Amino acid sequence: MPTRFALAACALGLFLATGCGPGKLNKTSIIALDAKTSAGVIRLDAQTKPQTINIEFSSSEKDVRVLVFKQEDVKDPEEDAPIVDAKKALASKQGQADSFSVEVPANTAVTVVVRSAAAPKTEVTVKLTNAK
Repeated sequence: MPTRFALAACALGLFLATGCGPGKLNKTSIIALDAKTSAGVIRLDAQTKPQTINIEFSSSEKDVRVLVFKQEDVKDPEEDAPIVDAKKALASKQGQADSFSVEVPANTAVTVVVRSAAAPKTEVTVKLTNAK
């Protein structure tokens, strides 16, 4: 009987230590944009719990626009330059460098789209986290 209690206590401790929130997100991507490639995407899998995604971005040469969509709101989601309606974005920001956060519902895959006007080349660094 004491062994069962000890095992149950260990299992409960492990469950509490790991938590039941979304998986840890700490992803940095570098997207090269130029006259031929005016958009880049980052796809994130759905999480079983709601989460707040923090987005930091910086562009080496010029302003860019970073938009976050529910994957279901992106046409041709597997394409490198998907068709999107900016009005459906969960959040967006424009500039050469900035940061913002977006609330993502549970069980919702998201697509982050980085766009720039066709012009000289720029390299965009995008960091995504969900740490509070």
